[in-house]
Amino acid sequence: MPPKKRPAEEGGNSDDPRKRTTPAAAATPAKSVIASTSGALGAAKPVVKPAPPVTPKAGPVRAPPKPGIRKVGPALANRVKLPAPPVSTVKREAPPPVVTKNTLVWFRNDLRLYDNKALHAASVRAKIGDKRNVVGLFIISEKEWEDHNEAPVKIDFWMRNLAVLKESLGKLNIPLLIKKATSRPDVVKIVESVVKELDISHVFWNTEYMVDEKTRDTDVKNTLTKLPGVYVEELEDQCVIPPKAMISKTGRAFEDFRSFHTAWCNTVEINPHYLELLPVPEANPPEAKQTYAEHLSAAVISSHTHSLDRGEIEKLYPAGEEAALEKLKEFIHSKLMKYDRIRDSPQEHNPLLSPYLSNGILSFRQCVAAARTANKNKILVGNEGVRAFIKEIVWKEFYRHVLVFFPRVCMDHAFKPNTEKIRWSNDDRRFQMWCQGKTGYPLIDAGMRQLKATGFMHAKVRVYVACFLIKDLLINWQKGEAYFMKNLIDGDFASNNGGWQWCASTGVEAQPYFRSFNPIQESQRFDPEGHYIRQWVPELNNLTAKQVHDPYHTLHGKEFGKLA
Repeated sequence: MPPKKRPAEEGGNSDDPRKRTTPAAAATPAKSVIASTSGALGAAKPVVKPAPPVTPKAGPVRAPPKPGIRKVGPALANRVKLPAPPVSTVKREAPPPVVTKNTLVWFRNDLRLYDNKALHAASVRAKIGDKRNVVGLFIISEKEWEDHNEAPVKIDFWMRNLAVLKESLGKLNIPLLIKKATSRPDVVKIVESVVKELDISHVFWNTEYMVDEKTRDTDVKNTLTKLPGVYVEELEDQCVIPPKAMISKTGRAFEDFRSFHTAWCNTVEINPHYLELLPVPEANPPEAKQTYAEHLSAAVISSHTHSLDRGEIEKLYPAGEEAALEKLKEFIHSKLMKYDRIRDSPQEHNPLLSPYLSNGILSFRQCVAAARTANKNKILVGNEGVRAFIKEIVWKEFYRHVLVFFPRVCMDHAFKPNTEKIRWSNDDRRFQMWCQGKTGYPLIDAGMRQLKATGFMHAKVRVYVACFLIKDLLINWQKGEAYFMKNLIDGDFASNNGGWQWCASTGVEAQPYFRSFNPIQESQRFDPEGHYIRQWVPELNNLTAKQVHDPYHTLHGKEFGKLA
């Protein structure tokens, strides 16, 4: 059966004007090009009959090319010269050149010369200018400190270190201005006024991760960048690896420490440049000594009122970067290699590096770099003591990672929102007994009395007293968190909040039902001879090593009543 003719073949009108034919033309057999031109060539040639029509194959019909558009293959495209796009005739003004004047470094939680990224950047930028100078600034903001529950003994530690820093900077002809602010808006005004007064072109500071601090810094930055010729640069200094650079393979933030620790160690092992330490800044030109004579000679507040024994506190925590580096050197030399075995011992675990780390007198990089050097430049393998020490630094970085990616923990919220439905006990009498170290459980009382006397508590004991308050007394973890911040010389919001939420099972790596401790059994395991307990609970000095852990079943009622 012959194929069915299409409308165009039957003489109908096709939609395409190029395919329209008349009926007569359709009935006339088509001639080949050779036949139609034979007369012109002067020689008769045979007529070539047209080929029979081909039955179209089944399948999709391609649309005809659009008029005026021709597809060019790759080979032809190389030979076709396409028209150039129109060139704009609008003249764009070149950005104004960056002019370097004096530079300002805003000190906060980083009172040190060595390995300070903001200070180093300010020094490098100042050298670009013609005899330009670095200027330091520190703002005393007691209202902010009070709102954040900063401990008086911690503020005193800041002031003592600030005095040492001012003296050290003075030897480099770098003035350190110390201003007082009564509110957050005052902070913005102070920084702006210093920039205008001292002809500052570049302002540097190291990033802080808490929500309030980030808001404050944004306000300052927005104000300064509106000033002509003023530039602001924030640097990532607190962590070895910036928090936003630590992302899981799925592109999300880490929520468990084990994965974070593994990724952190692998990253530093492969990229040791993270541990490169920065030198002390270069000195200002000699003329700066005369230019800033008034600021260099200004008195500085070198203390803050607190209720502890000042002589004992200054002996335990001497101020200054050199004192901190000396403590680090001593720890690396005598305790690092056995740290995994002694860190839980109440007698041995006393390097007291924590106040210097939490307050920025030492950097995390300095500690990890020193430990890595002692471990033959290895992070993943080697001495277990070194790895245990580095792991504690990584915990601090992990909790900062949590602050950045889950900022709700900075705003009085639990990491796990569903745990905010827990109904806690409001027994204030029991809470006060816990605060005073009068619970009747010797290990708990020893830890709380150590805190009250020295502003410090053994790391392992912090876990015991926190779990006791939360899991035994059923008191809200936030009350304990705030009490620690109000009393710890090494109070660090990220680690303190993270630690309390870990104990309360409301934070990362929560273990709801079995993260609790028997205070008597843990006392026997932690302090078998009772030395730590007797040091801070002298009422138990006459008890044996066995009795000292459970005085309730040893002492008479009245005698035990003196303890609780």
